Amino acid sequence: MEPNALRPNLLDVPISFFEYDHQRNHFANTPSQETTLRRIVTTRFYRSTIEAIRSETDPIRQDQLKKQLPAITPVALLYHRRRETTFAQKIKQQWPMLMGDIDWKDNPGVDMAELKKHLTRLPYVLLCAYSVRGGLWFVVRLPDDQTPETLTAHFRYLQKVFLEKFGIVLDASKGGNPTHLRFVSYDAEPYLNENATVMKGIYTPSSKPTFRTNPARPTKPVDQHELVTRLVRFTQNAAEGQRHETLLKAAILAGGYVATGKLDESTAVYALETVASEWPNFSKSQKTIRDGIAYGLAKPIVEPQAPLHSSVAEVVQANNRIKDGYCTDETPEKLNPMITAQKNVRSEPVNSDRDFWQINFFEWQRTHPPFNQLGLVSLRRLGTENPNKN
Repeated sequence: MEPNALRPNLLDVPISFFEYDHQRNHFANTPSQETTLRRIVTTRFYRSTIEAIRSETDPIRQDQLKKQLPAITPVALLYHRRRETTFAQKIKQQWPMLMGDIDWKDNPGVDMAELKKHLTRLPYVLLCAYSVRGGLWFVVRLPDDQTPETLTAHFRYLQKVFLEKFGIVLDASKGGNPTHLRFVSYDAEPYLNENATVMKGIYTPSSKPTFRTNPARPTKPVDQHELVTRLVRFTQNAAEGQRHETLLKAAILAGGYVATGKLDESTAVYALETVASEWPNFSKSQKTIRDGIAYGLAKPIVEPQAPLHSSVAEVVQANNRIKDGYCTDETPEKLNPMITAQKNVRSEPVNSDRDFWQINFFEWQRTHPPFNQLGLVSLRRLGTENPNKN
């Protein structure tokens, strides 16, 4: 990425503008032009299309109309958005900003007009406006010299603040990645703040408490990174057609470890969403994760479990009682096919010179596309290449 040069107000820095490719049925990988936040949030060019979308009651028809709109990357100027490439290859300039998105579906009953008034009182909000379907989107100013990984940490902090302080759920699919797109929208009275202050908050996982164990059954302490790594590996290996069931199992298991404090809930959610974000119907996957963790919280895991891959029969039997993506009261008590941290248990290599068990989730995510696109730098940049590699 190019270093930050002397720049104008953040509302006027160049960002990327993408057209929808109707032949391929997705947004183009290469931006068609540059624009700015100020221009986008004040334009009336797309007003008629957006008002038609807002007045349409059929969600399918709304989605069809939205394809007539372009999109922007609010916090970055890009070379391209091609998958299987690194952030350094994609990003020309990442600006010290963070995008937030508030959807109706995640916040039923919320008065968006009233919420917009409250958001404009936050000193670090650069802009706030209505989104295409009538929700809200906003941009926050961050400290200078942002990187994809620091953006992710700031975004998770903002998610936590909004949920705990305001009771508002931020869309997890928009904001934590500098290459995230958002549709151009229209607001008759957008809020712009030329003198926004800096939001410095950053997310850090909660500390893990100690636990009592049965002395007759000694256990090996569970490392959170190792735990998350195994959950991700199990979910990522799901065959097409089995993704929903696999994600639900992983979420239930994660909830069981969250209940005993061995796993941070936000870390578990983020890790599972990282996998699910590459699948169709991300909003359904998010609900599956929430439902599974909620059920797992009532089933604390306090003893070592059988290896994940060795309890297939039990899981299949339990899964037969999981209906329509919801955990029912009929679900068996024992739904915890967890991998134990045994030294003699090895995994197949995952396209890497190092065995899977020898790296934690965060290292693995950096080196395996598409996961290295979701907020973490490569191991090469960190100078941790395999020393045994020729």
